[in-house]
Amino acid sequence: MFSMLSIGKKAVAAAEKQLEVTGHNISNVNTPGYSRQRVVQEAAYPVEAQWANIGMGVDLVRIERMRDIYLDHEFRNQNGHTGYWNSMSKNLQELEKNVIETSEYGIHQMINQFFNSWETLSNNPFSTIHRQELVASTQHMTDSLQTLYRSIDRKIDDVKMQMTDAVNRINQISKELSTTLNAISMHKATGADINDMLDSYDLLLDELSGYGNIKVVDRENGTISVYFGTVELVRNNEPQQLQIEDRINSMTGQMEYFISWDNIKNDVNGFSGLTSGSLKAMYDLKDVILPGYKQKLDDFAVQIAREVNAIHFEGYSNFSPTTNRGFFFNPKTTGVMDFRLSHEVLANPDFIAASLTGASGDNQIALRITDLRLAKVFGGQTITESFADIVYNVGSDVKLAVSSEARSAMLSNQTDNFRESVKGVSINEETANLMQYQQSYQAAAKIIAVADDMLKVILGLVR
Repeated sequence: MFSMLSIGKKAVAAAEKQLEVTGHNISNVNTPGYSRQRVVQEAAYPVEAQWANIGMGVDLVRIERMRDIYLDHEFRNQNGHTGYWNSMSKNLQELEKNVIETSEYGIHQMINQFFNSWETLSNNPFSTIHRQELVASTQHMTDSLQTLYRSIDRKIDDVKMQMTDAVNRINQISKELSTTLNAISMHKATGADINDMLDSYDLLLDELSGYGNIKVVDRENGTISVYFGTVELVRNNEPQQLQIEDRINSMTGQMEYFISWDNIKNDVNGFSGLTSGSLKAMYDLKDVILPGYKQKLDDFAVQIAREVNAIHFEGYSNFSPTTNRGFFFNPKTTGVMDFRLSHEVLANPDFIAASLTGASGDNQIALRITDLRLAKVFGGQTITESFADIVYNVGSDVKLAVSSEARSAMLSNQTDNFRESVKGVSINEETANLMQYQQSYQAAAKIIAVADDMLKVILGLVR
C-alpha cells in the first residue's frame, strides 16, 4: 500500500510539473526568443523482490528546452549577410536620390547645356551676351557637380554616425551577454533552471550576428567566449569593449575615423576578420564605395577641365590678339571641389577664347570645344557617356544591394521558420497537452485515493 501511495504521489508531482511547464509555454507564446519547454521523465528504477521487480512509478529528469544548435548557427550566419545588405541597400538608395536625374535640372542636362552654350557662341563668336550665358551655364554645371559631391560627403558622415550607434549597441550587447552568462554559470552550479536565461543569451547572439560574423567557444573552465570576427567580444564571460577614435593614417597622413578594441589599438576592419554584418557594410561604404564615387567625379571634373583648357589655351579672347593663351577652367583643378571657371573668365567673360586666329568671324575654338561633346576623350567614352557611366554604377550598386538584401532576408526568414518549427510554441498543441496532463493529474490523484481507501480497509480489519 505504501509503495502505491509513493507511486501516486510521484505521478501527481509529474503531472503537476507538466501542467506548470505547459502553462509557462502558453504564457510566453508572444515572448521574443522564447523556446518552448517540455518535461523529460523516465520510469523510476524498480525495486527487486523475490518473485519479481516492482515498478516504482515515474521520476522527473529535467525540463528540456527545444532548440536546434545547427539551425541557430545557420540563422546567425545568414543574418550577418542580411545585416550587411540591409545596411548597404538603405544607404545606397538614400544616395541614389541625389544621383538619379528626374528633371530638367539634372547634371546630365547641365552638361548638355554647357556644350549648347558653346555652340551658341560659335554662331556669334564675339558676342558678350553669349559669353555671359556660357558663364552662367558653366557655373550651373560646376555647382551641380559640387552639390552631388557634397551629398556623398554627407552620406559618409551619416554612415559614421550609424557606425557610432552600432558600436554603442555592440558594447551594450557585450555587457548584457557577460551578465547573462555569469548568471547562467551561477544558477547552473546550484542546479536551478536556466532555460529562460539561455533564451535571453541566444536572443542577444541573434542580434549581435546582424552586426558581424560571430563564433561561440565553450571553454574548459566552464566559461564562454563570443568572437566578433576574430577578436573576443566576450572573453571567459567577461565583456570587451569597442571604442571610436579619429586618428592620423600613417600611410596617407590624413585624419581618419577608426573603430578599435579598448585594449588593442588596431582597426576592426580586416584586423577582426569581419566578413558580414551591418558594421562591415558601413566600413565598405565609408572606405571603398562612397570614396570610389567621389574619385570618379573628381576624375570626371579634371578631364573636362583638361580637355577644354587645352583647346581654349590656343585661342584668342574678345579683347585683343595679345590676350591668347588663357584658361577657361581653373588650371589647378584637382577634383570637383576646385572645378570652376578661371579667375580671368569670372572677372570678365570677354576673356573667353572663341577664335583660333582672332580674325573677325573666326569661331574655330568654340566649335572644337562644342565637338568635345561627342569626342571619345574618357577612355573611349564621350563626356556625357562618362557621367552616365557614373550614374549607372550607382544604380547598378543599388540594384545589387536591393536584390541581395531580398535574397538574404528570404533565406534568413526561411531558416528562422525552421527554427520556429522546433522552438516555437503552438497554442493548439499546448492546449491539447493541457487537457492530457489534467487527466493524468486526475488519474494520479485517483491512485492515491484508491490506495488510501485500501489502507483504511486494512486498518479496519486490524481493529
